[in-house]
Amino acid sequence: MPYRTMNDTRNILIVSGACYPELTPRAFRTTELARQLARRGHRVTLLLPNRAIFHEHPLREEGLEVIFASGPVEGAEGSAVSRRNGRLRRFMPEIVQKAVLYFYCHELWVKYDPGLCARLAELRGPFDAVLSISYPAAVHLAVARAMRRNPVLRRAVTIAEFSDPPFRGDVAQNVFPGYYLWLKRWGRLFDWFAVPVEKALPCYTPYMDRSRIRVIPQGFDLDAIPLPDYVPHSEPTFAYAGRFYENIRDPQFFFDFLETVDSPFCFDLYINHLDDRFADMIRRAQQRVRGRIVLHDPLPRERLIGRLAEADFLVNFDNTTSNATPSKLIDYAIARRPILSFNDRTFDAGAFRAALRGDYAGQVRGIDLADYDIRTVAARFLALIDEGKRTDR
Repeated sequence: MPYRTMNDTRNILIVSGACYPELTPRAFRTTELARQLARRGHRVTLLLPNRAIFHEHPLREEGLEVIFASGPVEGAEGSAVSRRNGRLRRFMPEIVQKAVLYFYCHELWVKYDPGLCARLAELRGPFDAVLSISYPAAVHLAVARAMRRNPVLRRAVTIAEFSDPPFRGDVAQNVFPGYYLWLKRWGRLFDWFAVPVEKALPCYTPYMDRSRIRVIPQGFDLDAIPLPDYVPHSEPTFAYAGRFYENIRDPQFFFDFLETVDSPFCFDLYINHLDDRFADMIRRAQQRVRGRIVLHDPLPRERLIGRLAEADFLVNFDNTTSNATPSKLIDYAIARRPILSFNDRTFDAGAFRAALRGDYAGQVRGIDLADYDIRTVAARFLALIDEGKRTDR
């Protein structure tokens, strides 16, 4: 799609729970899209939670205005609800936690920010489009509630973007089915839905009309990251960047395997949040393996990709669920190093030992970076806006 002329400028409101300088896939998604839409000449208003980190390191781009949710500024310790629930969970046995979280949906109630809804209700626009970005789905709930109170939002083309299937996050894999019916009810207020991968569609079609869903990948600025020249290492060096999750992305099997490797290696870990269980797992493995396991401080995305480009190859731990594709695979592809991707069911010890010898026959293939170019992704959102409001909801 060609760039618009000034006469085609759109007023676009983006509502998100994450943004620069946070180091999460959701933050990258919001940051890249907001910047690109502004660069294309559109007037973009980005509404974020009222957190100190966003005030201290504001996102800047010509044509982009950042505003914040109503209420007091939230510090690094998190919201009062989140702190309270964290304290309560420490005293609950795991089976009790699961029972409580089945009925008390963490993704909605703990993550819900009433300040987003309050600020949305008072905006006067006008807006041609409102783009609500999850995770969490509580962002969409805040937008839906505000639409009932603010006709300025109802007149805009409204799009709910789901980065992950709702109510299937890292805290509780299953919730009371009534939440899905509730999602279907308030989801009718949106004109369109966007999901990042085709294989996730079965997670949405029971609650959303397929004709209202568009598959739009996460976008990246492919020209913004200079890569160093690759120089092979004297000892095999591989890297992982991301997080670990119990039951979804648990690497215990891999660290157990590394104890059986009888040759030197270096495993670089770039993890932006490390739970106590996984920190203990890494410490134990560091003492038991023959090679080196090095835990690094988190890095901004551009610097991280440059560091990944220096490794001999990269490892990705697949989610055990089949309805999401880790966005780190795209960052890995940008780094242009061989990628081995697996989970505890698909891990091939022989293929990994071959990679340690420089044989990458088991690497991931078929990632077309052109599909993830932020210019292409932004154009697809603009095309969806141009389709206009749905009248058959």
